Amino acid sequence: MKVVLTTSPTRIKGTKVQPLGLAYLAASAEQAGHKIKIIDAMIMNYSFEDIHKEIAHFDPDVLGATSWTQNIYDVLKIIKRSKENNPNCISILGGSHSSLMAKDILNENEFVDIIVRGEGEKTFVEILEKIEKNQDYSVVDGITFRNNGKVIENKNRENIKDLDILPLPAYHLLPMKEYTVKYRPFDYEMVGDLGDQYCAISTCRGCPYNCIFCSSRALWGRNWRARSAQNVIEEIKILNDKYKVKVIDFMDDTGTIDKKRILKICKLIKKENFDVLWTAGTRVDLFDKEIAKSFKTAGCSLARLAPESGNQRSLDFLQKSFTIEDVKRAIKIAKDAELNTSGNFIIGIPGENRKMINQTISFAKKLNLTHTTFSILDPLPGTKIYDIAVQNNLLLTKDWSKYTPMHSVLKLKNFNPKELEKLLIKAFLICCWINPRKSPKILKRDLIQLLKFKKRHLNV
Repeated sequence: MKVVLTTSPTRIKGTKVQPLGLAYLAASAEQAGHKIKIIDAMIMNYSFEDIHKEIAHFDPDVLGATSWTQNIYDVLKIIKRSKENNPNCISILGGSHSSLMAKDILNENEFVDIIVRGEGEKTFVEILEKIEKNQDYSVVDGITFRNNGKVIENKNRENIKDLDILPLPAYHLLPMKEYTVKYRPFDYEMVGDLGDQYCAISTCRGCPYNCIFCSSRALWGRNWRARSAQNVIEEIKILNDKYKVKVIDFMDDTGTIDKKRILKICKLIKKENFDVLWTAGTRVDLFDKEIAKSFKTAGCSLARLAPESGNQRSLDFLQKSFTIEDVKRAIKIAKDAELNTSGNFIIGIPGENRKMINQTISFAKKLNLTHTTFSILDPLPGTKIYDIAVQNNLLLTKDWSKYTPMHSVLKLKNFNPKELEKLLIKAFLICCWINPRKSPKILKRDLIQLLKFKKRHLNV
């Protein structure tokens, strides 16, 4: 069967990552004998017309698209137009937003046929097999679909326990030369040179933690599962040798849960002597001197830590399960190991006042990370904060395009949205753009970028 998998257009500039979800689906479907085309509209800077021309030329039997909350309207626009052009094409949605809002999407959009919830590789291949053999796909676990006008949600599919059984992402179906390090205010200048080939990889799924703003557990499950160290090294070898990738970003939320595994990955990277720089994230309470040393000796260019707040009350509300002292300890360990560091901080947490937010800004500045970012608490569907907001009538809108880290969509006692967004700008100015590490030339460039950022995102 002929299958198109697509992303949606984007207005975001700068470094863009490979659509790993689609690449994993494509690899599994191709392994099952199907002809697959991936359209990464984001990296190709495609318009909607460009996408539709590509889809029409390929003339697929199945059109699949990935969604997250902010882009859901654009994805639906693509599917609707494609179904109008080819009513016989089966449309399938996946990704975080559609997985967690499946019934609502199907009830509101009759042109969507099937939604694959959560981990999609086995589910997607099984659907394709049923469609190809003209069999009833309604028996497939892990899907929500429409039958005679009624939306039906099948039971969840059991998660894949051994991630090593999955084929590596179908990089050969992506325009790999287009994924390069590009500058924008949020890029990490210390990670590679402009124009270096860049790739994101994923080595584990699931999360046992309870952070109220993260939808990872709702999407991938509570049980943490990981690829073996050797399996990860095989992927890096292909990326480095075949695609000349120089910068690798480990996109894992909780990649250091299994200390023995992460140390082995570092040991093997060093042994193979890959010509790569890499970045990795970790919870502050899962980071110690041994891991930091292994990161450094294996070529880690940046350790992404997630302090989240400079106020313990806010950390407790977010259910981070660590303390301000844990944050200070982790940052010191990273700096002692001579690692570059980055960290994100969240403002607009219910119960915060101006003093608490200023405390977070001051804390972030004092930590003096190599790279600092700020975001407004974003109540994405599938998160605990979204459930809290719904139960307490705290949502200002259900316009999903507004659900970004740069906009406030929560009713807060001490701020209106514009006040909070101006505090966000203040945080960026103090901790990100006005950075003594930067040269006057870079500072000037960043201030110009800031003005554009304000106009584009906040209109303040």
